[in-house]
Amino acid sequence: MIDFHGSAALSDSCHRPRRGQSFLGLLLVLLVLTLLTAYAAPKVDLTRYRSDAMARRATAVLAAAARAARQQHVQVMVRVDSAGRRFATLLDRNGNGRRDAGEVETWTVLDAGTDLVDPPRLLPGPPAVTNAVVFRPSDGAAANFVLYLTSDPGAPSAWRAVQVSRRSALVVMWRFDGTRWSRGRA
Repeated sequence: MIDFHGSAALSDSCHRPRRGQSFLGLLLVLLVLTLLTAYAAPKVDLTRYRSDAMARRATAVLAAAARAARQQHVQVMVRVDSAGRRFATLLDRNGNGRRDAGEVETWTVLDAGTDLVDPPRLLPGPPAVTNAVVFRPSDGAAANFVLYLTSDPGAPSAWRAVQVSRRSALVVMWRFDGTRWSRGRA
């Protein structure tokens, strides 16, 4: 029914559902998300994640060396090159502690931002070697070993340690919170 003023056509268009979103509404949502991201981004501590990644990589190299010693029945030596930020893994088949013809040595390079230096506080426990570790096929490692690394020497929460136990050759990662070391997940 239409009256002579045409109000029926107007009332039908008011009750029709609208489809899609307006451009202004989309811009408003993007603005809110941008503000929330800008507020939350400084709260993320990326140095902690970089240090964890570096420590996991070092843990993987040392664990692989311990496994290779047991599986291949040879001594495996891992040397730390602090200046070059890398590891040398040597399958020492004759057990003389150096690379000879036919022995395989592989290098693992850490990230450019990695520092391999002593932390503000050392891990508790017996003294440990920090430049090389030898894994034996049957009786663990030749000595206790600890590798300290960080992605930011000025940030206490960025310090990590990777420890090898002499008896079992177990490789463990540690995190420093500024006052004490706690065992971390690798």
